[in-house]
Amino acid sequence: MNGHWLLPTVLAIVLAASAAATITSRLWMQESHRELKKAEKKLQELNDKELELRLEWVARTDLNTMERRAKTELGMDRPRYDQWSIVPP
Repeated sequence: MNGHWLLPTVLAIVLAASAAATITSRLWMQESHRELKKAEKKLQELNDKELELRLEWVARTDLNTMERRAKTELGMDRPRYDQWSIVPP
């Protein structure tokens, strides 16, 4: 008679441990999901910034753009042929 409580007690302990492990696992998964979403957002921001910088680089190195800006913003014009000088190597 004294031993009939042992099996239900052990089963209750195993059930409680299993529930605690399940809850811990779910919490860990939720935290991992939040970190993943945060990292994905940061990656997208970096990809957007990279695209922006590449477009800016293309615009700044485009000869037509540089020539147009030199004329409009700086009032520069192409040199006349008599202003050219050849530098020997």
